[in-house]
Amino acid sequence: MKDLGGKLGKLVFPDVEEKKSRRIVIQIIAGLLIALLSVAGMLFYQHQEVKQQQKFQQIKGTEITLPEIPPAVPEEKETEPTEGKSPEAGDGDDMGEIDTNTVTFSYDWDSLVEANGDVKGWLYLPDTPIDFPVVGTLDNDYYLTHDFWKQKKSSGCPFMDKDTGQWDFNRTVYAHNMGSSSSTMFSPLLKYKDEDYFLAHRQLYYTECYGDTAEYQVMAAVKYNAKDTGSWDFRTRNHADMESYNLWMERLQEHALYYAEPDHAPTQILTLSTCDRSEFGKDGRLVIVAGKCQQ
Repeated sequence: MKDLGGKLGKLVFPDVEEKKSRRIVIQIIAGLLIALLSVAGMLFYQHQEVKQQQKFQQIKGTEITLPEIPPAVPEEKETEPTEGKSPEAGDGDDMGEIDTNTVTFSYDWDSLVEANGDVKGWLYLPDTPIDFPVVGTLDNDYYLTHDFWKQKKSSGCPFMDKDTGQWDFNRTVYAHNMGSSSSTMFSPLLKYKDEDYFLAHRQLYYTECYGDTAEYQVMAAVKYNAKDTGSWDFRTRNHADMESYNLWMERLQEHALYYAEPDHAPTQILTLSTCDRSEFGKDGRLVIVAGKCQQ
């Protein structure tokens, strides 16, 4: 290597001292080798992620094509009460009916449970690569470093906050951000930092294991400091009363990077959380909050 470096050094840098030119050439070669290994590692990682997504799709069962849902057209507020109805009739939890298309998802839960008994449900965000199972265990750290098949993997697996009950008001799902150039795990959520994207992608679906599919409407994208739980905690699961509920919703709006009023006051919320160091360093999180649509 030394002789080769010396010869190349003389050839490439004829006017530079032999010892110095040899050192430069060796550094260049080492840099190229490191870059080559990095590219190879990245390609191998991407290949593994594609294989994992394919396995998810195989175990998922029947593929469902969603019907097109036309964009909502804002309705003009009534200036006079309709017959037999007071102006306040639409206030509170009962905010009227909404026209929605019925969407049925089919998953092979037997195969999913056989593969991993920790499976809680399936998360799907249309027009994104986020289409995979969600697990849950009493240890929030385990699925940071293990995939759905419980194999050691740096990308981990989406998991629900420990001890979360099915009927909790707010259920939080965590997954890694693998970088802005990645499409794996919750990396695609970074696109919600763009307001146009946020407004155009307000629909997601969560299906309970052996249960029903619920549609959720994205309400807010929040840049969050994990150390700032005193002013507002996105993980708050339940509220003792309406005052607590309303205060939490108000604080959500105050913290939101973008906020869009939901069609109905949500009786249940699904929160997606991933790391985002762009503003608060290692304590930074990007949080997407979605309210359950009325069935």
